Parts: sequence; C-alpha cells; structure tokens
Amino acid sequence: MTRTLRGAWSRRGTLLPLLLLTVVVVAGAVTVIGFAQSAGTSPMLAVPLLLLGAVAVPATGRELASARRAEIAMSRLRGLQGRELYTLLAVEPLLVLVLGGVVGIVLGAAGSWLASRLWVDTAAALPGVSALLAGAAIVAVGLAAVLFGMAGALREPLSEQVSIAARPRAASTAAVFANVLVIVAAVVAVYRSGVAGTDPDVLVLAGPALVGLAVGQLVVWLIRLGARAAVGRTARGSLAGFLAVRRLARVADAATPIRILVAACVVAALSVTAATQVNTWTDDTARLRVGAPLQVALDGTDAVGALALTEELDPDGRWLMAAVLIPGEGSVVARRAFLDTSRYDRVVGDFLAGTAAAGATSHIADLSSGDSSIATGRRLRATVQGVSARRSGVMRPVVRVAYRAGTTDRVARLRLEIDPSGAAVTTTSPVTGCAGDGCVVTGITLSRSPGDTTLPWVLTGLDLGNVDVLAQGWKPEFEPRNFRGTLLPGGPVVSDEGLLAVATARPLTAVPVGTTGTLPVLATDTATWDGSPLLDSTGGDERPADVLGRLPALPLVEADGLLADLPSAAAGAPPTVPAAQVMVLARSDTPADVRSALTDRAGTAAVTLASVDRTTAAETGAAQARVYALMAVFCLLAALLVLFAGVARQRAVWRREVASLRVVGVSTAQLRRSARVEVGWLAAAAVLATVAGAAVAVRLLLAHLALVTVPVHAVPLRTGVALGPVVVAAVLVAVVVLVVSGRGRAIQPDRSGPAILREEGAA
Repeated sequence: MTRTLRGAWSRRGTLLPLLLLTVVVVAGAVTVIGFAQSAGTSPMLAVPLLLLGAVAVPATGRELASARRAEIAMSRLRGLQGRELYTLLAVEPLLVLVLGGVVGIVLGAAGSWLASRLWVDTAAALPGVSALLAGAAIVAVGLAAVLFGMAGALREPLSEQVSIAARPRAASTAAVFANVLVIVAAVVAVYRSGVAGTDPDVLVLAGPALVGLAVGQLVVWLIRLGARAAVGRTARGSLAGFLAVRRLARVADAATPIRILVAACVVAALSVTAATQVNTWTDDTARLRVGAPLQVALDGTDAVGALALTEELDPDGRWLMAAVLIPGEGSVVARRAFLDTSRYDRVVGDFLAGTAAAGATSHIADLSSGDSSIATGRRLRATVQGVSARRSGVMRPVVRVAYRAGTTDRVARLRLEIDPSGAAVTTTSPVTGCAGDGCVVTGITLSRSPGDTTLPWVLTGLDLGNVDVLAQGWKPEFEPRNFRGTLLPGGPVVSDEGLLAVATARPLTAVPVGTTGTLPVLATDTATWDGSPLLDSTGGDERPADVLGRLPALPLVEADGLLADLPSAAAGAPPTVPAAQVMVLARSDTPADVRSALTDRAGTAAVTLASVDRTTAAETGAAQARVYALMAVFCLLAALLVLFAGVARQRAVWRREVASLRVVGVSTAQLRRSARVEVGWLAAAAVLATVAGAAVAVRLLLAHLALVTVPVHAVPLRTGVALGPVVVAAVLVAVVVLVVSGRGRAIQPDRSGPAILREEGAA
C-alpha cells in the first residue's frame, strides 16, 4: 500500500484531474437525479453529463498510462501480464475514483438539497437510494473506462515504452471508428427528436452532447487537414506559421481536448437558451392566468356582485377591476372571460406587454356595447309626465321594474298620477338587495291602472341609487307584429325624452340593449363556430357576437377562448353559472386600505404574480430547465479539467520541442509567434464549432427535449436560436482556449533551454 501511495503521489499531476473529473461527474449526476426525485421530473437530464464523462475519462486513462509507460515496461519485463498487470494498473485509479466518488456523492447530496430548496415548493430532502447507486455506478464505469484507456499501453511494443522520446502516433482504427460512431449517433438523435413526440428517449436526451462532440470532431479533422495543407504553403514563408501548422498536422490528438470543450459549450448554450425561454414562457403563462398583478377570488359572489364591489371600494376605477372566467371545457368558444373594460387601462396597463395577449389592449375600448352600470342603493325613483296638457281623463301609470339582486330576480312597482297640466311627477319606492352587491335592471314595463284613458305618457327618468337606469340603452321587448289584423307595439317607444307609452291599454316592456343585441368579443386563433359567432353570457344565454379581432392568447382564457365586456354581458343575463370563477383584479400599488377591505370582503388572500409563477413552474415541470442549466455547469467543469489535463500532458513535449529548436538556432521570439498562431487556430476553430453546434442543437433538438409539460389551453412554448447564449458560449470557449492553451504554450527560457535535453539523455 505504501508503494502504491508513493506511486500515486509521484503521478499526482495526472491523478488529480481524474479525481476532480470523478467528483464533478458524480456530483452533477447525484444533484440532477436527487432533484428529479424531489420535483418529480426526469432523472435522464443527467445523460449529457454522463456522456461527456464517458468520453473524458478514457482520455485521462490514456494520459495515466502515458505517465506510467516506464513502470508498465518494467512490469512486463518481470513477467507480469494479463490479470496481474491489470490489477497493478487498476489500484491507483481505483483509489482515486473511490475517493472522488465519495466526495462527489457528498457534494451532489448538498447540491440536490439546495436545488430542491430553491426551485421546488416541496420540502428539500437528501437524494434517495437511486441517486447514490448512480454515483457508485459512475465510479465502476469510470474504472472500466480508465482501464480501457490504459489498454493501449499494454499492447505497445516494449521498445517504444522504454524509449525516452514520445513519438507522435496516428489515430488508431478504433479511435476513428468511435469518432465516426459519435457523428452517426448525433445524426440519429436529430432524426429521432423529430419523431419521438413528447416522450424523448435516451438518445434524444443525449443529442445536445452528441451534436457538440460531432461538430467538435469535424472541426478537429478540419484543423488537421487545414494544417497539412498549410505545411507546404508555409515551408518557404514564415517560420512561426510553419512550426505551428506542423505541430497541428503531426499529432493526432493535439486538438482532441477542444472537442469535449466544444461539446460542453454547446450543451451550455442550449441549456441557457432553454432556461431563458422556459422562464419567459412561465412568466407569460402566469401573467395570462392571473390577468393583473393581483387577483382576489370572490366565493359566493356573482358577476353583478363583483361589479358592485369594485364600484363600492374603488368608485374612481383606479385600482380594482371585476372579472369572471368561465372555464367551459366543452369547446374553445365555451371558455370565456369577462372584464370590466372601462377600468382595464388603469388596472392592467402594460402588465401583459410582451405576452401573446399584448395586442388585446388596442381592442379593449371597443368591447363595451354601452353603459351597463351596476346600480346600488335602497330606493328607486321614477319620473313621468303627459305628452301635453289635457282637460279630462284619469292617467294613473304603473312602472314595473324587474331587477336582479345577486342570483334573485325581484320586481319593484311604482304607482303615479300624471298632472293634467303636463308637469313632471316623481315618486320613489324601496328596493331590497341592492345596497350591498348591487343590482342589474333587466326590464321596464309601462302599464295603466284600470279605468285610465289611453292617452300617451312618457317615463322621463328612472334612477336606482346613483345610477341613471334609462341611460343604459333600451329597446322594445319584441318587434311590432300583426295579431288578427291589428298592429300591436312590441314595447314602449325609445325617444330622447325617455320611454313613451303609446296609446294602448296593453303593458309595454322594454329590455336592455345588451340583452339580445350583438356583443363585441375578442377571440383566440383557435376559436371557431359552425355558423355565425355566438357568445354565452355570464348566465349562459347565447348572444350574437361580433369578433373584433383574433389573437394568439387572451387574459384569463390563455390560448383558447373569448373575451368580452363584463357589464355588457351581465346586463339582463340570467344568474351567473355555477362554474364561473368570479374575481377582482387589482394593481400592484393598490393602497393598503383598499386592498385590506377587498380581502376582508372576499374572505380570501390576494394571489400575486410570483405565486402563480411558482405554481405554473411546479405544474409544468419548468424547474427542469434550471437543473438542465446546472447540469451544463458540471459539463463545463468536466471539459475544463480535460483541457487542463491535455495541455499539461503536452507541456513536457512542448518544452523538449522548444529546447530542440533553440539548439538549431530558432529564437524564442519566433517560437512565441508560432505558439500564438497555433493557439489562434485552435481558438478560431473552437468558436466556429461552438456557434455551429449550438445553432444546430437549439434549432433541431431544444423543442423536443420535453423540458416542460404544456397544459391544456396554455400558450405553446416557442423555442429558437437566441443570440445572447450563443455569443456567450462562443466568448467563453475562446477565452478558455486562449488562456489555457496559451498558458500551456508559454515559453520559460530557464525551463526550456537545450540543457534539458542532456538531462533527459542522462536520465
């Protein structure tokens, strides 16, 4: 054991990246799987990280075998082979992997607990057994991958193992086959993503990493081909350029670490794009659902009561707006919302700006079909007068007013006697049920007392509380029709003076214009009718509808339904249907006293946009996108470790090359220029691969990863290439390659002088 620990310490520069890589992969997998258990999401989101780990760990195994070439050669000379030799080689990586697995499980458990606490409403908990088993499985697979990566050293001829110089080697047939297999798998993943529907398989979930690896490998090949083509062109030109392209053309794996870095950046760009677009979709969906910054549900109150409550608490219409949502599931047009549109601009304002319902604002003012104010008060006042002065005949008109208080239909009767001189006469009558929740007048009937003359008279005024009832707009109950050859009026005549009772003994009834008139509505793109457009009122009776416009979404109904004016639809309508969700919408800056009075009257607390956003995220599994971004962070860390390890491994070869070139008279200035050219090639290629891979992955895969479950009636999640995440990924990969590779190609004269060649030869 002591010998093993000493050997491990002497190779700490190679074993440390393996340790850190194990910690990163295990911690990332345990975090994602543990969070999936808490949030009820898919644990398969960890697949890209596992795939990159499966590619990176064998590379670390090859580096470890390279560092132990002399030890392997001596063991083979002593007769060790087969299982004994594998056991000798496996002890050190096994210790490192077990230690990394334990640390990774601890960090992953902490990460899972923290992610659940931040992004899920449920109580945070440590990951379950499946997450821990996944961490142990990663350690076992990692050991097999390391041994697989070291297997090449066991088949290497002894003459090469005992050689001091490490000669460049061409890529093996197995390596070329594996690279081609990755490209084919990426193509298959893209194809399957288009046919897998809402249930992507493992290959589709691994698609972003596969696309990144494939594009990265193609760019690596392009680097080598371009470098080989440039060797001849630069042979008689710049020495710095010639040295740079010669290095890139000779070594098969000189740019291999770039491939994993590109894949990680592609996954990162896709995950950031997904998280941004999912967060935007969640916020838009929450805004459509809540309708305004604050929403207060009114239990046991109908549409009329909601209108009356807002009039009482906010007479000026600055803070509160009544609303009704009827979520009818039978069809799109049965799903309808009603808003007090006269208050919309002040209460909602730009709250829905940027959402699919933003266009509704320009049509809101056209939805109101007239003033259908809800009346509040305790007394009804009527004013009548004759058409002209008369000398004889008694005129004792009766005004019968039908109104709805809450869900109860009531009638008030007023008896008057017209002054023979034609002067106006006024009387009042008490009404019940209108002082609190308010009333809607549904009909006015003008009749005469027995024995009255049939001279015409006019109802010039009708007030309930502070509301002028006649100003709401009235019309005869039905059109005039012939009955046994006699033309009978369908109701009183509507004139500028009021309602005229013509010369007839029959009762004459007028109804509100909104009762049977056409109601203007806004419709979503999904709303269709078999015949002419119809709108079911708050009470369920059908009204002819005039569709003013179509939009992708509307407040409260989201992507399916209709929107109409609440006062117009409630006027003269039957009692509000039981399925209706009656509510009051409020501004975020509603005064505390108004808000308190509203919640006291409603008996429920106000629902905020933030709470609806959290509920929507939990319902749709939107937290998966955030965890996907977290997984991408682990991918980037793993890629950085691979790049650091690769650059560190090439560092010793670079120092010997610099020393050899200095022996033949190449100046350090030329060597530095060649290093800058080489690093510039790698950085440009990495940026090109990242941009291309990110664009392909986002365009072809993001919409099929099922990061959210879109509910019925919700607006669809729109995905597409976003410039910001792609630019950030490109800048990140450029900075990392320039800094890490540039640091690896730095020339230190005291450590790369010709003397190191004598030291290695003496050794």
